[in-house]
Amino acid sequence: MDYRIQTIVFPTEDVHLMCRNLFYNGENGFLHLNGGRVDLSSGQQIDFCTYLNSCSWTKWKEYTCAESVSLHLEVEGPVRLRYVGFRLEYWELVRTFYGDRKDPETGKRVISFTFPDNDDTILGVEISAMGDCTVHGGYYTVSVPEDGLNDVTLSIATTTCRKEDYIRKNVQLIKDKLLAEDEELRERLFVHVTDNGNTLKPEEIEGHHVFLHPNPNTGGSGGYARGMIETLHQTPEATHALLMDDDVLVLPESIRRTFKLLRIAKPEYRDHFISGAMLRLEKPAFQHEDIGTIRADGVYESLKPGYHMVDLYSVLKCAGSYFQAPRQYAGWWYCCIPVSKIRENGLPLPLFIRGDDSEYSIRCDAKIMTMNGICIWHQGFDLKYNASMDLYQMARNLLIMRATCGKLDDVDFLGHYKAQLMESVQKFAYNEVELLIKAFEDYMKGPEFLISCNGEKMLKENAAMNEKLEPLTNYPEIRIREIADIFGDEPEKKWYGFFRKATRNGNRWTPSFLYRKGCPAAVYGWHFCRNKVTARKEYAAVNPFEEKVVIRRLDKVRYRQLMKRYRRFLKDYKSRGDEVARAWRESQSRLTSEEFWRSYLGLD
Repeated sequence: MDYRIQTIVFPTEDVHLMCRNLFYNGENGFLHLNGGRVDLSSGQQIDFCTYLNSCSWTKWKEYTCAESVSLHLEVEGPVRLRYVGFRLEYWELVRTFYGDRKDPETGKRVISFTFPDNDDTILGVEISAMGDCTVHGGYYTVSVPEDGLNDVTLSIATTTCRKEDYIRKNVQLIKDKLLAEDEELRERLFVHVTDNGNTLKPEEIEGHHVFLHPNPNTGGSGGYARGMIETLHQTPEATHALLMDDDVLVLPESIRRTFKLLRIAKPEYRDHFISGAMLRLEKPAFQHEDIGTIRADGVYESLKPGYHMVDLYSVLKCAGSYFQAPRQYAGWWYCCIPVSKIRENGLPLPLFIRGDDSEYSIRCDAKIMTMNGICIWHQGFDLKYNASMDLYQMARNLLIMRATCGKLDDVDFLGHYKAQLMESVQKFAYNEVELLIKAFEDYMKGPEFLISCNGEKMLKENAAMNEKLEPLTNYPEIRIREIADIFGDEPEKKWYGFFRKATRNGNRWTPSFLYRKGCPAAVYGWHFCRNKVTARKEYAAVNPFEEKVVIRRLDKVRYRQLMKRYRRFLKDYKSRGDEVARAWRESQSRLTSEEFWRSYLGLD
């Protein structure tokens, strides 16, 4: 039988207009933002061999029981259609031509074409207007066995905290485009909105299969745990939970495509996670990540480079196969998890925020599916550097992950963050140093600390330790022409490298005459402009994206205080580290149980 797997979509948001080539290439035509169609004049051409609208045939064949694929295009007016496919042979783009159809009719109709058996990575169509015409859209179908449909009920679990505009819009999109318009999804899709901020009203969220759950602010971990609990106990029983961030731009077709993939998945893929790609909201054609891994040195890394998805080469590379990496994870900006995995492996750790998604994937030994067009847009993380989050939360939580998981023994998280601490010392970022030491100390308090601490209160206390940046206009002497001026740095001279390491950039054993004069501008955040800041007494750390700055100054007294505290932690870790790690490991089953979370969330 024929089964519909993909719908052709057009831009509907202002952000989409900045990345139109994700939808279709060629002439702009006249795009009806609300009507889902494009008008073309005679001679204009467009094609759907794009990230969102091509058929990722390699993936559909690999993951599902699909046996052949057809494209059904709804047009009005005279058109010429060329059916094509693309693949990569080593570094070379290969285009395959499958068929050419000239249709001079003027009325509105559906033109169908079945692709012959092929090994192309993506399939699509090129459209030429033979006169004034309109492309109304279309869809792909595949041939599947009569008994090839899996029983799927999909539950979307999203958690929000005082981001009302985002969540209202996303829920309304799901209501309008999926629950109201899609007959197959209407009774098989449920939405659970966990409101950690307790600012939403039922009447502005709830509807057919859409539920609002007020929740204490227990962070993303607590919000997703609540969503999982509701998923486990809903009627009818859900087969999959789709975890999705609140502050994202949703494409309803991505959710539909996720459901379709689950419906015809082969038996060997039915227990796989589905990881949706994160595209960068500020650069909406760029992919941040669709699947990641944790390296042995403790660094998070995307398995794929940051592809520019309007480039056909990137579309093909991303749509191709990838190896199942050790310690791989799916980010919870968009992650579909089989309910069987939740029943088998439990709920998230109560980490409040950061690291809970990677820990869960690794705990579940997740095998992961990805597919072009299953995605959301989210603001890039490099624009949101926050020491209390990126250092304290990550360092503490990753140490907890390693101790509880039992599958990260070969990852040196402590060594990674000890190196980060010393780098922060050399950058005169003493608040960062203190946050890291605090993370180490809190980890050593064991699991009872995590159970008893107020995550929201701690987050606020740690946030108060973030450096206070001022508007760049307050410092007219700091002149910046380009962002590159801030990131740019000359190669570190051998003498400066020796000085920086031996003296921790002047924090110890340094006579005054060795310091250089001046207050250079270097970038604020993760990047370290070593040559610029070495042997200085002060420098300007600039956030070029927000045009803000903080002046960092050498403070030997603060350095000595922090190092005394740091050495105390190292001594404690050496004597009690194994004992603390064992306590965390023994607490894992308790901390991830539904019984614990029901008590923790006050549901009992």
